[in-house]
Amino acid sequence: MAEYADLILTNANIITCDPEMPQANAVAIRGNRNWRVGNSSEVLSAGDSSTRTIDCGGRTLVPGFIDAHCHFFSFVRKFFSLDLSPAAVRSIADIQEAIRRKISNTRGGTWISGTDYNEFYLAEKRHPTRRDLDTAAPNHPVILIHRSMHACVLNSLALRIIGITNETEEPQGGMIDRDLDTGEPNGILFEMLGYIQERIKSPIPEGEMDRAVEQASRQYLSVGITSFGEATVTNDLDQWNTFSRLKETGKIKSRLNMMPGAAFMKQFKEAGLAAGAGDDDLRIGRRRRRRSQDR
Repeated sequence: MAEYADLILTNANIITCDPEMPQANAVAIRGNRNWRVGNSSEVLSAGDSSTRTIDCGGRTLVPGFIDAHCHFFSFVRKFFSLDLSPAAVRSIADIQEAIRRKISNTRGGTWISGTDYNEFYLAEKRHPTRRDLDTAAPNHPVILIHRSMHACVLNSLALRIIGITNETEEPQGGMIDRDLDTGEPNGILFEMLGYIQERIKSPIPEGEMDRAVEQASRQYLSVGITSFGEATVTNDLDQWNTFSRLKETGKIKSRLNMMPGAAFMKQFKEAGLAAGAGDDDLRIGRRRRRRSQDR
């Protein structure tokens, strides 16, 4: 039985990234694969009456981009968090005002999240502290995440929920910044995002997760990212199951290669999920085998 393309794109400037044929003007797509690439006369023969054809009007086409290392849910967070980047705030007072505006229509006890603050660009040239955040939000747990994701700031209510006190020992690899006189945590935590995430329910408001995921997915596709590697150190079996659900329901469109966190490899092994498990849409990360010349 003859096979035909599902979609044909013609009259395009196609940059193929293939040294044997660096440019073409038409491509036939079948399923989720570029099936034929070449000139229009050759490629149009791959279609039949059911094939959809699009004239690209001379526009440029390139293969989909691959983001080899990203943190998808950190990006998702931006769609429901306060924007505290240098373009949005210039001082700790600006951060406090942004928090006050947010809590004015947010139920008490609901987590308030902010992203991308950078102390270097703040007028005070320092991180906000728990006291700064308490002034703006005494009745809402607040977490602000540094642009590097290697630091965060919690207010007093958030610290209580997490269970961080004067007596709390620092986790391996993490640091709890403290008042020099009292030893009391000042709310600034370094390399402890994973520690926090293990101890609280996601601060994503109920009902907003899937909507934020879809927004993030659309943003990826809008800039041509059709595949990405999810490299979060806390990726465990539950995260794999979450990604499976989001892929099955079409919330995430791009192909996804998930790298398990080193601490959770035993979970995947016990579930029978080795490197390479999955399919083209969702796969457990596989390390590239080194060539002799790479060594």
